[in-house]
Amino acid sequence: MVNRVFALHTSTHAPHEAASAALTRAGIDALGRMFPMMEVRWVDANDLHIVQNLSCYANGKTHCADPKAGPYRCWAHYSSHKEPEKYGGPDEMPVVYDNLAWCDTFVFSTSNRWGSHSALGQKIIERMNTLENRAVTYGEPYPLRGKKLGVVVTGQHWQTGRVGNHLLEVFRWFGFATQDDDANFLGWQRTRDPFIEQDGNNKPVVERWEDTPGGMKAIQTWAEAVATSRTVYV
Repeated sequence: MVNRVFALHTSTHAPHEAASAALTRAGIDALGRMFPMMEVRWVDANDLHIVQNLSCYANGKTHCADPKAGPYRCWAHYSSHKEPEKYGGPDEMPVVYDNLAWCDTFVFSTSNRWGSHSALGQKIIERMNTLENRAVTYGEPYPLRGKKLGVVVTGQHWQTGRVGNHLLEVFRWFGFATQDDDANFLGWQRTRDPFIEQDGNNKPVVERWEDTPGGMKAIQTWAEAVATSRTVYV
């Protein structure tokens, strides 16, 4: 059976330089050793024009995932194609929606930004609300229920682990399958000292760590956790 993996990189750092991209590729390589039949689609979200969330839910729950809001049931996407000049051009969020529908495994990758995930990643999560709301408001099946989840976070310092655990909590509300603990989170943090500023690109440091016994074990443990995820919370 082919395992279809959708990797979404949400750092604004160029992927050939980003530590988060390097660690994500290492994790996907480990998944590939477990699934000889694996197809991977990699998307750099920074290459897409993602229109910001229009806060449709704030007008009442039925405004989000409204069937009248086009084939993707999203007013941000629908409106941007009707009046692109108001939204900086047509929205490209369907690249994410379509790949989420296609995949068996979703890998969300981000850098740590001030103790949180990237602003770009948050924009995408908010735009995914149309998928979750189809179930909780319209009573339809969760579109993403049972798909396996992996989260990858890297950062210089300041609670990268907390970022990863928060993302696991968020994505579980969409119906993704995980382990019962934080094993679906793969993270790297250079230091715990918030006063040590970054003195260069962390990508080479991450790549050296990947080849250490501790790094190899962490990556393999993550891949095994993602591959065997069964627990769904909604």
